Parts: sequence; structure tokens; C-alpha cells
Amino acid sequence: MTNTVDIRNMGDGKWKMETVSGVEPWESKDPDTNRIWWRDGGVHQNITHAVNPDPISGAHCWLQKVSISKPNPDEKYGDVFVDTNKSFEHFKKWNGYAKERETHPDGLRRPLWMGRPLTPQKKNFYVE
Repeated sequence: MTNTVDIRNMGDGKWKMETVSGVEPWESKDPDTNRIWWRDGGVHQNITHAVNPDPISGAHCWLQKVSISKPNPDEKYGDVFVDTNKSFEHFKKWNGYAKERETHPDGLRRPLWMGRPLTPQKKNFYVE
């Protein structure tokens, strides 16, 4: 369940997402889907942040610093603006901090003993 949005390519790596309509109830085998009374599907915050590779594992991590400002008169709740060029530059900077293969014990991205809800196949733990 999510909002319906309009995503526009504004050119030069700039994108804008605006909410068109909120969530609504729908018919399904689950009777609860027809009991939805709220309309706010939230705001997709993940696309507002550049990817931060963890310097040790290379995995995505949340190391963002954000700036908050009052909205302009033409902005409304749920609007998201992303400059993918700036995001990619940020990614490259953080990727430069990542360890080289030689610094990983046994060539592992992360320890095999570390539990995960959806554990990848063993071969995917190794840096090639």
C-alpha cells in the first residue's frame, strides 16, 4: 500500500516526486484491505539520501547528514527532490573510504557467523 506519485525527470540528473493521491481501501481476500480509513501513505525518505558504502563491508549504511528548511510556497507535503549527480559524487567519496580486498580477513565481506534474516549464499560473502 502506497501513495500514487508522479516522478518527473527535470534534466541534468534532477528528479522530482509529487504525491498524486493517497492510499485507499481495496477489495481482496483479506477483509482488512477494505477497512483502510487513512489516506496518508507517507513520504519515501530513502531516495532523498545518497548511498553510503560502509568503509569496512561495502554494504549500504545510514551515515547521512541532512539539512532541513522551510518549504517554498510551491512545495507541498510529500514532495521529494533528488539531484542524482550530487548523490553519485557523495557515493564515490564514501566508496573511496571502503577497504580493499586485501584488508578483508580471508577475503570476506563480513563474517560468515553473523546471522541475517535472509542470508545470502556462502559464495556471496567473498570479495572477488
